[in-house]
Amino acid sequence: MNLKELILNLVYDSDYIPMSKKELFSYLKVDKYTRKAVEDILKDLEKENKIRISNKKRIMPLTEEELSLTGKISIAQGGYGFFISDNEDFSDVFIKKDNLNSAHNNDRVKIEIIREKAEGKNAEGRVTNIIERANEEVIGTYQKNKGFGFVIADDKSFGDDIYIEDKFSKKAKNKDKVVVEIINYPKKGKPEGRITEIIGSKGDKNIDVLSLIRAHNLPYEFSKETKKETLYIEDFVSSIELNGRKDLRELFTVTIDGRDSKDFDDAISIEKNGKNYDLYVHIADVAHYVKKGSAIDDDAYERGNSTYLFNVVIPMLPEKLSNGICSLNPNEDRLSISLKMTVNPKGKVIANDFYEAVINSDYRLVYDDVNNFLDDNDESIYEDELLKEKLRDFDKLREILSNMRKKRGSIDFNFSESQIDVTDDGKVLNISNLERGSGNKMIEEFMLCANECVASLFAYMDFPFIYRIHEKPSEEKLESFKKALQAVGLNIKGSELHPKDFQQILEDVEGKDIEKVINLLMLRTMQKAKYSETRDIHFGLSTNFYTHFTSPIRRYPDLIVHRLLKKYIHNKIAKLNQTSLEKSLSKNAEHLSMTERRSEECERDVEDLFKCKYMRRFVGDDFYGNISSITDFGMFIELENTVEGLFMYKFSEDRYDYIEETMKAFNADSKRFYSIGDRVKIRVRDVDMYQGNIDFDMEVDYEIIS
Repeated sequence: MNLKELILNLVYDSDYIPMSKKELFSYLKVDKYTRKAVEDILKDLEKENKIRISNKKRIMPLTEEELSLTGKISIAQGGYGFFISDNEDFSDVFIKKDNLNSAHNNDRVKIEIIREKAEGKNAEGRVTNIIERANEEVIGTYQKNKGFGFVIADDKSFGDDIYIEDKFSKKAKNKDKVVVEIINYPKKGKPEGRITEIIGSKGDKNIDVLSLIRAHNLPYEFSKETKKETLYIEDFVSSIELNGRKDLRELFTVTIDGRDSKDFDDAISIEKNGKNYDLYVHIADVAHYVKKGSAIDDDAYERGNSTYLFNVVIPMLPEKLSNGICSLNPNEDRLSISLKMTVNPKGKVIANDFYEAVINSDYRLVYDDVNNFLDDNDESIYEDELLKEKLRDFDKLREILSNMRKKRGSIDFNFSESQIDVTDDGKVLNISNLERGSGNKMIEEFMLCANECVASLFAYMDFPFIYRIHEKPSEEKLESFKKALQAVGLNIKGSELHPKDFQQILEDVEGKDIEKVINLLMLRTMQKAKYSETRDIHFGLSTNFYTHFTSPIRRYPDLIVHRLLKKYIHNKIAKLNQTSLEKSLSKNAEHLSMTERRSEECERDVEDLFKCKYMRRFVGDDFYGNISSITDFGMFIELENTVEGLFMYKFSEDRYDYIEETMKAFNADSKRFYSIGDRVKIRVRDVDMYQGNIDFDMEVDYEIIS
């Protein structure tokens, strides 16, 4: 615990009696050399609005009200904003444009309430203090004038154009995409900045995607040192590297991935063992090639994971590793960490073994073909009878494992996932609902089983480890979810919901029009899964033991797990310093949870961008969809192709009322009620490329299907 955390813990302790600075120095036994550092920390905490210095110069904790009125600003397209409190139980507060006090999107602010919350309406507030600016850098388009210029932010919620003196323009050309650093926020007038980077010109290939990559601070270039190290990597497995490894090359082995996949980090084998099955999960031995402390390792850790942006991929590892020697390509010797699991007919793993191995995959299979073979009984897909037999065995084991997870309460979502077909230069050809067949589910089941098996091993050893945890939903989100369920006629009993309860809800709506909406609402209710050095439940999977082990080519946490597992295999794990390891794993878990969120946010923004690109051609056209959410300002509607848009009441000639108790919308002119899940007809009204927003008009003459 650092000194800053120590002071905060002291000040917010229930037994704390407010101290003066002098008393705090005495309590902390601060000498004359560290006094200045403590004073600076107190100034920082006060500036960050985490403590308050009273009129009597006492160091005070903030009251619950003061804590609630500190948070972030979210600016809407119309220029107004919403205050999101640090206190999760505090409702969002509406802030008019005139009351933002020059606050920009995501700035940390302090506000005051000027109008209390009323039925169906948020409380209204005014920004009184900007604690911390969020946007030190802004991505935008440069507009050149004589002697000066402006940068128009891609994020329209930023609000103001940024003034650029000619000497700070970095010789950018008109309409260049640039990164600008804000150097001054004057009390009056526009923010002032300096251009720090020119991303490219307007016509460059994928400039919009590259701008989003830069906006999310994703590292996308490997260091010179990494490039040098890559030159020395061989593209074949040498005989020396096979020493001490278990030879599994004669084992019938396949990989199953998407048709466009290039990095294959998992392969599977299966053998019958009486009534049981011996399932082998082979994972690329990335740790053999990526040594801790190397430049390649440093770059991989900084990225944390690969980021997939449809037609652009930012790999965690250089291509020579990810698509080359680490990839489990067919008919080539490859080094692996292999896990053998004996699974009984009830789906329980009754024995397991871990090996450093060498494999040679027999086939590189793709999901579409496997699904056609298993789900559509298309025997013509494959000629090899042994392959057909193995695929059927895989499928039987998939069903066994799936039933086992279902019995314990694991939640299987069935929400819409987008299949977006994009050309290399960024043109969107089509958007559809991605279908998941038995092949996809098979790999998913086997990887889940392997991840649990590895986590259980380290949990039972009570050895420092990095887990994948998924905490219970918050009470507030649970109440909102229950309310949404009641609005569609699903009544849930009991104050607390368990994984099995969620599973039962999904079974109740399976096959109904409302199924996708309920899946989406349930997903929004869940907490975000994260990495942790402390073992905790994985609520969604209904298990106490879970980690990530199966994708070391594209996820750094898996690489950490592999390194620990290799120590275990070689009986060297007892030699590790557990105290030091716990500290490093705590730091790793925090960093890698951040890199995952960073990638997901960028992936989501790029998906929104491509959906907007696609839907621009359909402005004025009609579509059918289902209402996915109803608010006091409009209804969100998801189309059959997974695109979601917003119908805003203010753009309609009819009058709409929001009925908060039942989460319904009422058209006061047509006397119609709208509920979550209703199938409606819409017309595409407008598409905002920069904000990633799609606006709909409601076809009120269309008969609602509930």
